[in-house]
Amino acid sequence: MVYSYFEHRHRFAVWAGARATQRAFTSVKNLRDALEQTNVRNFLEVPDSFNVNADQFESKHREWCNSIVDFLSERGVKNATYGRAAKLIAIYLKSMVVLTEHSASNLATVTHPPIDRILLQNLAASQEIKSQYKASWRIATWTTLNECDYYELIAELRSVLPAPEPWWKLERYWTVTNE
Repeated sequence: MVYSYFEHRHRFAVWAGARATQRAFTSVKNLRDALEQTNVRNFLEVPDSFNVNADQFESKHREWCNSIVDFLSERGVKNATYGRAAKLIAIYLKSMVVLTEHSASNLATVTHPPIDRILLQNLAASQEIKSQYKASWRIATWTTLNECDYYELIAELRSVLPAPEPWWKLERYWTVTNE
């Protein structure tokens, strides 16, 4: 096997996504295996993939997340939820697309940000954000989100960004810690 720059990024992105998702859940190995059995890596190896629109991305995202949940459930991992799978995919794509030379691509623009408690609580506490959903963000638990709840939350969060803004800009409200 040739150890390419793509492989190097892939390994880091898998590790980062698994570590961000695993706390009190399952092993990095299980999360790695779940991610690698999807076609997300192959998808990124095709240059046209970076031209996807939001609807095309959502279709792929649903496919990947459901595949991860099914894989983990079949392995006997308890509490394999859509919210956890979505965070794994989000961190992976952030590392493989958003933070790379592809940062201006359509894919980088439509890729969902990693949803976690810090982001949701900071959004809810922000004085500049006006939203009827702030109270629910304050108490939302990303680890328990099912597919329907996840996409409702995504729609709510999308409403706080001006239409042409890429999703990654929502992360201005994310910090390493809330302390």
